[in-house]
Amino acid sequence: MTTAQLPNLLAISDRHLASDRFDQYRHYPALPADPPLWQAYWRTRLAQLAADTQVQFLATDAAIVALRDSTWDRSHFGFGMATLHVLLSADVPDIHQHMAQLLLQSRQRLRDQGVRFVSTRVNGDHLAVLHALEDVGFRYMDDVIWPVAALAPVPEAVDPRVRLMTDADLPRVVALAQRWAYPRGHLYCNSGFSKEHVDSMYGKWLRTAWQNGTPIAVIEDAGEVQGFFQFSVEPPEQAPLGHRYGHMRLLVLNGELRGRGLGQALFVGAMGLMRQMGATHVDSGYSTKNHVSARLHAKNGFASTHEEVTLHLWLS
Repeated sequence: MTTAQLPNLLAISDRHLASDRFDQYRHYPALPADPPLWQAYWRTRLAQLAADTQVQFLATDAAIVALRDSTWDRSHFGFGMATLHVLLSADVPDIHQHMAQLLLQSRQRLRDQGVRFVSTRVNGDHLAVLHALEDVGFRYMDDVIWPVAALAPVPEAVDPRVRLMTDADLPRVVALAQRWAYPRGHLYCNSGFSKEHVDSMYGKWLRTAWQNGTPIAVIEDAGEVQGFFQFSVEPPEQAPLGHRYGHMRLLVLNGELRGRGLGQALFVGAMGLMRQMGATHVDSGYSTKNHVSARLHAKNGFASTHEEVTLHLWLS
């Protein structure tokens, strides 16, 4: 399925998008526009998915899902793994039937393609979709809170212990990722994955991010890197909500040094680096089980925008 599908998918969105209460960016700070910029950003993201050769779409006249069969995950875990994105699920009386149809079709199509595992994240308020996922066998794993903060209050002067990563830091950062990643992430919660396999995934993830030019902040203590923060900043020409966003994605700290303020210093330092790179706002995500991270975000001015529920499905 390719960009040839876009006209039909956009026609469906034209009928329902304005009344969609569950888009992840609907409550993000954005410049005023008519229609709101989150709707234009939805269409941009749809076009990006359509250009991805690993993505295929299924749709009814009130719902759209995208299936992404990941070659990266296949190469690491040794079996087919896919992500299911519920792009649109309209507020119509029979939406449960629409979703049931698409999810049954998705399950069969992925089985036919040799996929064994499917994950998805869905707005926690969208009960019709959550229940439809449960009906086809998806099981709950965790919840993620997505908060946003303005960067104007953050000083551009960064703690001297915090700096951008270099090539020489990569082995140490990979070792930290494989040893100290948050142990209740959704893959760790699924007994179908070994801890060792998920640990090594984080190392591969960091290597891939570094090879792709993703910025990573590190913090030193006594001359040795003791933590890192993977993030990104939207290019100047790409500010789909009118504000230029930074995106916090993975913070890992040496657990043997907790309680010494390194996490706070790294957190604020990464925000300062994003501000230096031109970001005006930043979004993040943390598990509702990660109370340390919740306190860190609240302390630094983040306000939650929405919650997502993570669910998994094993295909026999």
